[in-house]
This record gives sequence, structure tokens and C-alpha cells, in this order.
Amino acid sequence: MSTVTSAASSSAWLPFPPREGARLRLFCFPCAGQGASVYRPWQRLLAPDIDVVPVQLPGREGRATEAPYRAMDRLMDGLLPVLRKQIRGPYALFGHSLGAMVAFETARRLEAEGRSPLRLTVAAQRPPHVPGERAPLHDLPYAAFMTMLGLYGQVPVELFDDRAALDLAASSLRADFALVETYVPPGEPPLACPVTVLAGLADSSIPPASLRGWKALTEGEFTFRPVPGGHFFVNERTEEITGLLRAAHS
Repeated sequence: MSTVTSAASSSAWLPFPPREGARLRLFCFPCAGQGASVYRPWQRLLAPDIDVVPVQLPGREGRATEAPYRAMDRLMDGLLPVLRKQIRGPYALFGHSLGAMVAFETARRLEAEGRSPLRLTVAAQRPPHVPGERAPLHDLPYAAFMTMLGLYGQVPVELFDDRAALDLAASSLRADFALVETYVPPGEPPLACPVTVLAGLADSSIPPASLRGWKALTEGEFTFRPVPGGHFFVNERTEEITGLLRAAHS
């Protein structure tokens, strides 16, 4: 039986505890199917000035037995109480793909409470107010869904040899796609904080130029930065991306 994710402890959401003494706390949200550990190298690369705090969503890594969220409102109900306790000074948000949507909605809600981030950085995700160019994936039949996951490289090839592990991954990814594909953000007000957008030049799932649409969602400074690589360039160019983040928050 799945646990009740809304009641999860702070240590479940933030498995690598925040540390004190940094001038900035950077909360990082992974892409669909990935967990908080993907940002572990960032903690070393951005220390000591920036405290990288990876966020663990239900349904992955240490929370694999928990039911993943399929709706943004319910996710925020569980996540925001945890983050509020950890925002004791300057903070920023980073999100990759699915994580970009979560980071944006987090920024929007915290700004409404008077807790604006210093910057929101998003990577490899369409602007949330712009409909996706492809048909929704989350409600496809199993065979079609698995085919699409293979095409988009969301599931390691070796996992296809383990049906039980494959089914578990597919269930979590289906929920992740539902979370993104059913999310409709309010039209107003735009963010006040600066927004940086990172776009993979070889990203076949999201045309890089379409990411410029994020500019309409902020009244703050807007930065558009193309980066070599496909949809998963964040994982493949760790030192470059962390260098960009360090410069943006210097």
C-alpha cells in the first residue's frame, strides 16, 4: 500500500539535509523519472557559497513505494510546508523538464506569500502557458506509452529486460507526464523574480526557440541561454550548468 505523501517528513522531501552558512540556498527539482541524487554532484561543485538542496518527489529512489502525484495542486499541498521551513534567507529555484514546471509553480505560490526567490532557472521545458506540440502521453495504452518512452529515451534500454522494474518505472513516469500535461497555470500575475531559461540546442522533444516564451511569465530580468546537447543536457554537462548557476547568483 502506498504511503500518504502529504504527510511525508521533511527528510523524505529533502534527503540530503540543507546546511547552514551558505549565502544562498538553491532548491533543485529533477526531470521525470529521476530522483534527488542526480543533483548530489552539484552540492560539491557549488559549495561553499551555494547550498544545493535536491528535492525528492514521491515515487522515486528512497520514496519509490509512495504514490507519485498526478496533479500540481496536490503536489504543492505536500511540498510547500516543507520548503517554507527551509527558507530562512535568500533562496533560488532550479528545475529540469518536469522539475521546471514544479519550480515555476513553487515560485509563483511563494511569491504570492511575499517569499520571492532571487531567481528561477528552468531547463528543457516549454513555457507552462503554451500548449504542448505533441499529443498527451499520460493516458496512452501501455504498449503505445512504452514505445513513446523508448523514443524519448526516458527508460534505460537494459530496464526493458526486467518487466517488474519496467512496470514500476512506467507507472511513475505516467504520473509525471500527467502532472505536466494537466498543469494549467493561472494567467496572472507574472513573476517578479528574474527567470533564466536553458535550452538544449539538439532537444528534439522541445524546439529550443519555443522556450523564449518564458519571457511572458516574468516582469523581472529574462535570460535565454542555448546549451549544446539534447533534452538531458543538464545531466551531461554538469560542470557547465553549475558554472552558469554560480555566475547567475554571484
